[in-house]
Amino acid sequence: MRKMAGNAEEIDVSFVMTVYNKEYYLPAVLKALLNQSGLKNPEFIFVDDLSKDRSVEIIEEATRGVPNVTILRKKQNEGISISINKGIELARGEWVRMLDSDDILPLNSTEKMIALADKHGADMVYGTFRKTGKEPMDIAAEKMPADFSYDYQPDALRTVLKGHFTRMGQLIRRQVLQEAGGADVRVFIQDESIPLRAGRLAHGVIKMQAEAVLVPKETNNLSKNTHQLDHDRFFAHYYFLKDYGATLDRDIAATVYAKAVSANWKYVKKNLPHPYFTCDFWSYLAVKLFHPQANQAFLEKTAERFAGLTDVLRSAKK
Repeated sequence: MRKMAGNAEEIDVSFVMTVYNKEYYLPAVLKALLNQSGLKNPEFIFVDDLSKDRSVEIIEEATRGVPNVTILRKKQNEGISISINKGIELARGEWVRMLDSDDILPLNSTEKMIALADKHGADMVYGTFRKTGKEPMDIAAEKMPADFSYDYQPDALRTVLKGHFTRMGQLIRRQVLQEAGGADVRVFIQDESIPLRAGRLAHGVIKMQAEAVLVPKETNNLSKNTHQLDHDRFFAHYYFLKDYGATLDRDIAATVYAKAVSANWKYVKKNLPHPYFTCDFWSYLAVKLFHPQANQAFLEKTAERFAGLTDVLRSAKK
């Protein structure tokens, strides 16, 4: 692990980036990241999951002389959720902003997110994202507009369950994120589990109607593997219900169950013959019409099916 000493001033935000074979994107991603405006004393944490290309070398070159830089080179490929948690554990800032190594952050996005969080006393801030289809360097100097609408809700978990809060680039208070345990390491992709786990503890969430993340043209992306997405969406909600279901309000528990059932139906509809004649469809219809409490037997049967998939990635066992 390489560390670059910083000054003694309190760190305002820790950027945590997971890295795996992203040399094509990193020059532009780092240009936008290292030029975030309006910050007092940022920290940059890079967790490399055993890249086989020049990703780490590019990061080292770009951050040479930059204070508060940590580069963690793992000795084993363990998966995204485990990697992001290693970065979260190292974070020292009041805020943590997480990003994938192909995400371009508009130059003024972090300062605007912090300003809104401070104004409303919110623990979580999200924005929208846009798939640009452009070369990475073509969007590395973009900014968010001066004015945009946003919505503040004091009940973070209910708000997370109602909306789309899964893209990286979010800002979360470090104390909340670390207490929540970061991502669920039993789920390979962290997108679904972090908002759930942090939302359970957070006071207030802000959703900006402005692009906090710009996505350049995609080369090889896990979002193209729909089995992976359905698998991880199901297990993020399945494990959340198993871990915290007894402490959740009934309506929240029913919504989490409905999310798990919906993820399963997306998989079944695309992959099973005659899906509308299955118990999966009737379970999906029931949650849409009646919002029932969890059918544990159905969840366990579904978990067994997803666990048997052979074309999805899973976190390395710790």
